Amino acid sequence: MRRVLVLLPAVPDPPDAGAKLRNLGLLRLLSRTHEVDAIAFGTSDEHARLAPLVRRPTVVPRPLRTNPDRLRDAFGTDLPDMAMRLWSAEFAAAVRGAVAAETYEAVQAEGIELAPYLGLVPPQQRIYDAHNAEFLLQRRASEAPGPPLARMYSRIQSRRLARFEREIVSTSRLTLAVSEHDANQLVALTNGNACIHVVPNGIDVTAFEFEPPAHSTRTMLFLGKLDFRPNTDAVRWLVRCVLPSVLQAVPNARLFAVGGAPPRWLVRAGQRDSRIAVTGYVDDERPYLARSSALLLPLRIGAGTRLKALVAMASGLPIISTRLGMEGLAAVSGEHYLRAETATDWIDAIRLVLCDAALRQRLATNARVLVEQRYDWSAIAPALRDAYGTVGV
Repeated sequence: MRRVLVLLPAVPDPPDAGAKLRNLGLLRLLSRTHEVDAIAFGTSDEHARLAPLVRRPTVVPRPLRTNPDRLRDAFGTDLPDMAMRLWSAEFAAAVRGAVAAETYEAVQAEGIELAPYLGLVPPQQRIYDAHNAEFLLQRRASEAPGPPLARMYSRIQSRRLARFEREIVSTSRLTLAVSEHDANQLVALTNGNACIHVVPNGIDVTAFEFEPPAHSTRTMLFLGKLDFRPNTDAVRWLVRCVLPSVLQAVPNARLFAVGGAPPRWLVRAGQRDSRIAVTGYVDDERPYLARSSALLLPLRIGAGTRLKALVAMASGLPIISTRLGMEGLAAVSGEHYLRAETATDWIDAIRLVLCDAALRQRLATNARVLVEQRYDWSAIAPALRDAYGTVGV
């Protein structure tokens, strides 16, 4: 069997975030056809959760990078912030040691934060898994409404990321993109001077019980890490521009805001109004999926694809989303989800989904079929096999 070394930003079990869902699925697929070793950031306790997934697990403590460090780096280097976020001399030493001790056909970096470590191995061994077209995400963030300082940061980071991603993608033997849209962005960025294949985000559909909400709980769900700017921007707009009208128009309506690191203003909103439940981090989102009648994705910033959309589709939870929220997925508005862009669109769509059981059932059923056919890992496996096959790995 050919050997592959995978570099991970975190131990992917439990898969309590989008990147972890992708990384766990890819590890399991690769382990069927290759001998897989992995180096991940994590704690000594997490080593036991990585060990069953790979042949040879290594766990390295996550580096501490303070805000003063980030400020210094912002002015002292041309590298993007994300390229320095997980740089660690100990992790670099682990990579060097692994490639010196073993013969690997490939070293695969999961996401841009691990991409700098590809510079430690020869170009013919480098595989870059691009979880997002990061330069695009920051460009969109710079163009979205928001604090001037945050928009300036995103403009600077978008330019730096474009240079960095162009270098990483063009010097890697293979780049994996999560969607055709992201792949096209990376092809354009490199002027076609790269080997890029689409391996979509996926989930284990069987891990999610299909329970479409036959009787509306009139509960809306917002799901995601709440210190991530696209999510922060989305939930702020939702709570301020949409939710008041929905709560006034729909008796007993309420919102679950589920995700780690909620901002203080959102916590205070939940304290003032019992119809807004702010949970903080949860290790299993499925109970909240089961208790809700709609997943809301009012995203105005982003790239890649949203794994939380796939989770909702597998669980039978209808989705209301902007175009950007479902970008990169083969979902059709009116068939698999409802699209809404303006505040008025959102208010109308939420009222419709919360009050129409037949619509909820139709959207949920169609979405489950789509995710089974296109986004279960069993359906994605051939794409990964073909991508590796094109470079002889």
